[in-house]
Amino acid sequence: MKNATEFAKKFKTFRKKLPKEEVVYRNHGPIGEVIYSHLLWNATAKQANTAYEKLMHAAVDMNDLRMNHVFEIVEIIGVSYPQAEERAKRLKSVLNAIYKREHNVTLDSLEGVGKRDVREYFETLNGITPFVCNRVISMSFEVAAVPVDDRTLDALIANNIVHEEVDVVETSAWIGRQVKATEVLEVHACLQAWVEVQPTRKPVVKKAPAKKKAAKKVTKKKVAKKVAKKVTKKKVAKKVSKKASKKKVAKKVAKKAPKKKVAKKVAKKKVAKKTTTKKKTKK
Repeated sequence: MKNATEFAKKFKTFRKKLPKEEVVYRNHGPIGEVIYSHLLWNATAKQANTAYEKLMHAAVDMNDLRMNHVFEIVEIIGVSYPQAEERAKRLKSVLNAIYKREHNVTLDSLEGVGKRDVREYFETLNGITPFVCNRVISMSFEVAAVPVDDRTLDALIANNIVHEEVDVVETSAWIGRQVKATEVLEVHACLQAWVEVQPTRKPVVKKAPAKKKAAKKVTKKKVAKKVAKKVTKKKVAKKVSKKASKKKVAKKVAKKAPKKKVAKKVAKKKVAKKTTTKKKTKK
């Protein structure tokens, strides 16, 4: 991150002002955290809590939830839910990916597994977002990973806590370096509570620096000049080749022409000789 030292000081001050919030776990274990994290991604805690209760009430078990169609999940959580269709697709995709590995909608194979393997397991699940991945592995497997979604990032940028050119992944890793591993869950809970009360803002449009634009223009001009030079070279080469071919044709014609004339003269001499010899014989 640009100006990392400056922003580290700002984050330290900012963290002291964060509202205190307790870490709340779901009552369905790691799979419950997978489902809830999908609902909390780019949404409020109130929305996620309500939607989670609806999903759990509508499903017989976790496998039944996995078998739901995307449109059914959208109908349960509500069509007005933020990014409802994409959220439903991602949730179904992740649950299916877990089922393919476990032959069940559980995470029993991760018991006693190292933290690196746990991180790799979740990072490679089809459809998972960095926020969901980090939240699940930190909540259920004590991996030091800070969940950051687009709402959190926009709020941090708007309050000048992080640089405006960072993305979700970079911000998550950077915050992780600012806090201790044992403090990750506390920071996540407090940060989430702070984001809840932030005014909704339009996504920050990242403008490219003027120097980069100028550099792009210069490179475009250079490319245009190179292309123009190549074109002119090709044209010159074509003209030269045409002239050379014309000269060759002219030389060939010039060489052939005298031979024909000489051949005609020789033929005339032979005819003249024959006529003279005939006259002499007649006499």
